[in-house]
Amino acid sequence: MKIQYIFSLIVLLVVCGSSQNIHAEDFEFKTTLMKEVTKTIEEKTITGCGGAGNVIIPAQNYTAVEIMATPADFTVVSFRVYNSDDLSTVKYSFMNRTPGQVNFNATTGEIAFTMTGISPTRKELTVRVYLNDGSGPVYETQKFFTSQAKTGPPIGSIMPFYGSAAAASALELGGWYLCDGRAISSIPDSVVYPSEKSALIAVVGNNLPDLRGLFLRGIDPAGTYDPTANRSVGNVQQDAFENHTHSGVVPSGSTDNANANVTLNQNTTTINYDPGTSPATFLNTSTWLGGGNHSHSLPNTGTTSTSGIGGAETRPVNAAVNYLIKVRH
Repeated sequence: MKIQYIFSLIVLLVVCGSSQNIHAEDFEFKTTLMKEVTKTIEEKTITGCGGAGNVIIPAQNYTAVEIMATPADFTVVSFRVYNSDDLSTVKYSFMNRTPGQVNFNATTGEIAFTMTGISPTRKELTVRVYLNDGSGPVYETQKFFTSQAKTGPPIGSIMPFYGSAAAASALELGGWYLCDGRAISSIPDSVVYPSEKSALIAVVGNNLPDLRGLFLRGIDPAGTYDPTANRSVGNVQQDAFENHTHSGVVPSGSTDNANANVTLNQNTTTINYDPGTSPATFLNTSTWLGGGNHSHSLPNTGTTSTSGIGGAETRPVNAAVNYLIKVRH
């Protein structure tokens, strides 16, 4: 039975266009072309010791794996795509591609070919690869979904993780990374292949989002609930209070009137200025010392404030989690 050593990957490359329409997609198919070969260990004769007879080790065959070569092993590569539930009806054909067209690497045996124009579908698709014009045996079979029908979360999905950052690191091999702002280029190629990094960068930019300490809020194109309408993905709003006013009454004006009449009685006073002279007499008439109605002013002393109260921020009741992002399928 032939054993194939397959190192393959199908990477989604979405065709640019309006998000309002359904578009065909491109898929880059990668694999390594290897073959089994039978090799022989030649018969050997070992000279006997001390007069003993020679020992003959018979020839032995063994199986090895080698990188394929062109034109010795193939001259063209063909691809056929089917619905996985109907492998008798071909949906797309990419036939008789030369080694150059599939980017064949003679040193590593790797090929990479972009299948274009795959229509989005909910169904699982199967691609068959032939190292011939399609009339010979199938070399390899792979299954895949279009982007709108993937069974797992799409690249760039964010999810809360009720575990520590240390625990999150154990999930990296599965394609989940902590949203800590690290550079995508720093992720090992053995975990996220360079082609997968390119697909990730196309979605989130050069760095993973840094969501430490942040709440998430849905983009509101019309500004119905978010006054900063149609924010870009990743835009961070700073702390804010909604604009509002406080009303109050500060006293000013005057008091009510009050009566306070004061008079002195009339009398006479005799004063002698010099001995031997006649005394002079003065009449003290009634004197008005204070008048009836009057008021006291109460000045407006301005606004007053309380001392500072509260914490370092305004926040709802919450529980802390770590956010993770899906970096590959």
